[in-house]
Amino acid sequence: MAAGPATGIWLIEYPTTAQLSSDMSNPQHPPSSEEPSLDELGGRISKARHDAGLEKTAAELEALEKGAGAGLGAAWRISIEIVVALVVCTAIGWALDYWFGSTPWLMLLFLFLGGAAGINNAVRTALRMDAQAMEAMASQKQAGTVEKDKGEGRDG
Repeated sequence: MAAGPATGIWLIEYPTTAQLSSDMSNPQHPPSSEEPSLDELGGRISKARHDAGLEKTAAELEALEKGAGAGLGAAWRISIEIVVALVVCTAIGWALDYWFGSTPWLMLLFLFLGGAAGINNAVRTALRMDAQAMEAMASQKQAGTVEKDKGEGRDG
């Protein structure tokens, strides 16, 4: 861009038709074989990530997602059990208070009973999940021992 002499008007220089057509007739050539391609660069990045331990295989990713999903599902289940026990027992207490006219004593009593029931359910669920995890670990450990014995060539 150039400024006009004294008018303060900016003049814009546009390319001519000849310049535009010469640019179109001479397209940029693909990179030579000496320059690395994007596929090569991607391969090098993937190799570096794998060497650094940042890249997981499909089986590792699936196992990681399965473990995280199972833990999240268990947490939701336990929290929902606690909330549902509180709400149901409080509603029962409120209904009994309404029926007997003893407001708010039965609702408070059933609120605490609902909390105790919810915590009891959560503890039982957590103990059951822990027992299942221990069984799974024991079976994996036993399977690993059997594979190790087979690899060493021991005869029973």
